[in-house]
Amino acid sequence: MIDRVRFVLHETWESLLRNATMQAAAISTACIALILLGGAGMALYKLDAAAQALPSHFEAEVFLKMSATRAQALQLQADLESWQEVERVTLTPREVAWEEQKQKLAADVNLADIPNPLPDKLTVRVRDPEQLPAVAERIQQSPLVDEVIDSRAELQTVLSLSRLVRWIGLGAGGLLLLAALILIYNTVRLTIFSRQREVRVMALVGATLRSIRLPFILEGMTQGLVGGALAATITLLAAAFLSEYMTQQWAFLRDLPPGMPPLAVLVGLPTLGALMGGLCAWWATLRYVRI
Repeated sequence: MIDRVRFVLHETWESLLRNATMQAAAISTACIALILLGGAGMALYKLDAAAQALPSHFEAEVFLKMSATRAQALQLQADLESWQEVERVTLTPREVAWEEQKQKLAADVNLADIPNPLPDKLTVRVRDPEQLPAVAERIQQSPLVDEVIDSRAELQTVLSLSRLVRWIGLGAGGLLLLAALILIYNTVRLTIFSRQREVRVMALVGATLRSIRLPFILEGMTQGLVGGALAATITLLAAAFLSEYMTQQWAFLRDLPPGMPPLAVLVGLPTLGALMGGLCAWWATLRYVRI
């Protein structure tokens, strides 16, 4: 058993050292494919996070009737906070809202002598944005409520955008993954063709089919692992440079949610590369390595 393991590892190492040109082609192919996949994944992760964060800014503004007392407003706030769908309820007293309005319009008009026409307002945030329309309709049934503004049309637009970004991400990621698998498979297949004589010699001296195939599989995993490590490094450096450049050009980008954690890229791309390389090499050996 030890001799077989030593043989497989020796053949893998010798192949990696002997076929430098083919190894460089395989590693560069895996690296380019994983750079494309990693870059697309990071971009789509950022877009999806931004799309998911947008609905949290949509809240229902509940305007109470002018006849509602402060005690009734506080009681309604407590009742709404007890609802399972509601995350937070904020009360804006009419006096505070009026002072803010007067300061906002101070340069255009003098509102000091005008009686306060504003009612108390409750700002309601729900746990799930999709529940906002139903919660708004339920609040509207209260006899203390005069009007509820829930930005329903804008919310539906944002939720549709979020779903679109997610499906685009899945589709683009799947296509890039398929392209990477095909590229690595073809590279391993060419490696096997270039070593047909060695395979025949190994078979003649009594090597089993598994022993012949295993070095190719380990070689493919090594190619994918090295290509994934290079791809992760290049992708993170490029992402840091582009992020710095874009935030300098467009300051509003700083308010977007953070992107994919760097550790996920550093671990994910080499792991994915090793799995892809091993899978492609295994499939290629099943088809082209025969005794």
